[in-house]
Amino acid sequence: MHSDIVFMFSGQGSQYYKMGLELFDKHPVFRQSMERLDRIVHDLTGTSVIEELYLSAKPKGASFENIVYSHPAIFMLQYALAETLEAEGITPRYTLGVSLGEYVALAVAKVLTPEQALELIVKQVELLHKTCRTGAMIAVLDNEQFYHRNAELNTRSELIAVNFERHFTIACRSGHISEIQQFIREQGVASLKLPVNYAFHSAFIAELEKPYRTYMQKIEFKTPAPGVTLVSAMAGGSVQTADESFLWNVVRQPMNFRGALVSLTSGGQRLLLDLSPSGTLENFSKYILGKPLAQQVRSVITPMGSELKKLNEIVAEIK
Repeated sequence: MHSDIVFMFSGQGSQYYKMGLELFDKHPVFRQSMERLDRIVHDLTGTSVIEELYLSAKPKGASFENIVYSHPAIFMLQYALAETLEAEGITPRYTLGVSLGEYVALAVAKVLTPEQALELIVKQVELLHKTCRTGAMIAVLDNEQFYHRNAELNTRSELIAVNFERHFTIACRSGHISEIQQFIREQGVASLKLPVNYAFHSAFIAELEKPYRTYMQKIEFKTPAPGVTLVSAMAGGSVQTADESFLWNVVRQPMNFRGALVSLTSGGQRLLLDLSPSGTLENFSKYILGKPLAQQVRSVITPMGSELKKLNEIVAEIK
């Protein structure tokens, strides 16, 4: 068995309707976990994420933008998959979160309970609606110098992540989305607006800070469970403790998945399991690490399906 298993969790932009449906239909542990988490969200909001995610008329893979549902859904899916793997005896030595995925990493590492994490996620959505104007996050397929060279980008948006050599993400206000995307297109560069309507990791959500930090002060953060190391994309490496200040920085500061991943893999052999809905972190990891380390990365759920087969293959490989 691999001694150093990493569970990786992604954030906004990775979600879509019907994600994880095959596991929900066919794997009892996954389904029970999703239903339990859905009851927590229902108690907090009076709404059901499962109804919106799996029972709505939206086709599989459709863009899933409403953060009232997508924010808790991203947590629920990844936490349920972690519980599914743990039920098979596969436990992480490291939990690595990116953006909203950091809440999952904290919960899997037992720093927060799933109830606390979902409470904070639901409260974040509520306060965002009250305090912040809408915005966007846009992935750009070019070198980060493209951002720094062009005032059309660097005066209207903020650089919030350099994912790998030719892939970075920016955040902007809603009023600048179309002109930014048009400028990028005119330069012959591809871009993709992520399915989220707030400019996370930028100054455009600064109004959220005071009410959200005040609310988080009543939450008790524990130290990570024995044998589990918490790795943060915000910090670009491992962290010993988490508190409301740390979690605010997770929401507000740029993401450094590349730094976190490199710090993690420089310490020896790791098996990296991407528990996100779309395999995004698997793809990023392979670009960042290159061969032969890329062979140590796996994902379970992608829009292409076959998730039960992939789960069983990972379980068989590890055991």
